[in-house]
Amino acid sequence: MSVDDLKSHIDDILDVLSEDSEKGVSREELEREFKKFLEYGVPIEQAKQTLIKKFSGGVTVSSPPATERKLIVDVKPNDSNVSLLCRVITINPKEITVKGEKRGIFYGILGDESGTASFTAWKDFEISKGDVIEVSNAYSREWRESVQINFGDRVKIKKTEEDKLHDIAYEPKEAKVKDLRAGLGAVDITVRILDLNEREANVDGNTKKVFSGVIGDETGKAQFTSWHDFKLKKGDVVRITGGYIKSWKGIPQLSFDDKAIVKKLDAGKISEDEIKTSKMPLHLLVEKRGALDVEVEGTVIEIREGSGIISRCPECNRTVVDKECKDHGKLSKVKIDLRVKLVVDDGSGSVNCIIGKDITEKILDKTLDELKKMVDKSKDDKALVDMINKTFFAHRIRVGGNALGDDFGTTVIAKNAEMVDVDIKEKAESLSHDLEELR
Repeated sequence: MSVDDLKSHIDDILDVLSEDSEKGVSREELEREFKKFLEYGVPIEQAKQTLIKKFSGGVTVSSPPATERKLIVDVKPNDSNVSLLCRVITINPKEITVKGEKRGIFYGILGDESGTASFTAWKDFEISKGDVIEVSNAYSREWRESVQINFGDRVKIKKTEEDKLHDIAYEPKEAKVKDLRAGLGAVDITVRILDLNEREANVDGNTKKVFSGVIGDETGKAQFTSWHDFKLKKGDVVRITGGYIKSWKGIPQLSFDDKAIVKKLDAGKISEDEIKTSKMPLHLLVEKRGALDVEVEGTVIEIREGSGIISRCPECNRTVVDKECKDHGKLSKVKIDLRVKLVVDDGSGSVNCIIGKDITEKILDKTLDELKKMVDKSKDDKALVDMINKTFFAHRIRVGGNALGDDFGTTVIAKNAEMVDVDIKEKAESLSHDLEELR
């Protein structure tokens, strides 16, 4: 059960319990006892009824009364008992880990005549892209400065007739690639197609061509998926009106289908030379959580555990300890690899960086074989640890690659990296000059 669902159930109980109950009870006590009931397999409604009887002498709780339909534009963060009439614009499955257990959820975008909002469904309600649905007893929260609608344990969803919903009428927002984020709604964007791939996907039981790749403008790069064949080619400059944004680990992805308007423009409108790697201060990257093809620079403030020579499973490439893989069990043979895991700070924020074998070999000026012989000769990895610390710790580094966001923060997976020489005298003179100007 999510934190928001738990809060909603406790709110129901507190609403029924009067202030003059014979025995007062705190939210913390209710949560503790409610969780105990659930651990023993007691149904949610029965648990609620039992707690209410215990603390107020026999009063029962009923489901909240139905509320009038809300337009999506009117839904505010932390609204409860939300009723909607809307269309499922996009829906995608996702696997998350809750208390060590994997759980399948769904996420996407809902739309009505007032606008769009992202949503998360905590179980399979058997709804599909394009369905018009009536929703009752949903709730909302704020997610990355936008409203997100949640379908929890108590929500009721009913598919209904197309003509019940007025046309979804709203103007797509003009955007640049740097503006793209999940839940933004429909966008109007002009981009150059930098990479294009074609694959087949099963959609509603039918095999369909799907096109995906990388787009860019002068502000950055993003991924895209087209569910319709617009005859796109690598190098095309196109204006896409009516695409939607979702994200994968913080990297924005533009998705559009035959309902979008795609117009090819003069290829000179955005030249390939204009699209460069985005140089980004770390506070902005942390705020965005992820980005495609970025460059960051900062000082190494920590070398994390798992740096150095490591063992990987030859089947799945996961790191392993004592030749044991979580997925493939005890291994007869492992693959030897090299990496460093750093925390880099630029004064405005910090991110994790993972630097793989080839780049690490170049920076250390030693091959993996040479490093392995050094470790084998000394019978421990102290010399290697000292070398990594001396090379990286408290030194400035420039790292380029894709940045991914998850529950543990933002991590840049390095495609390139180099140590940056800092002229201390020049830096001191520059700082002194800046201070003089402030006087």
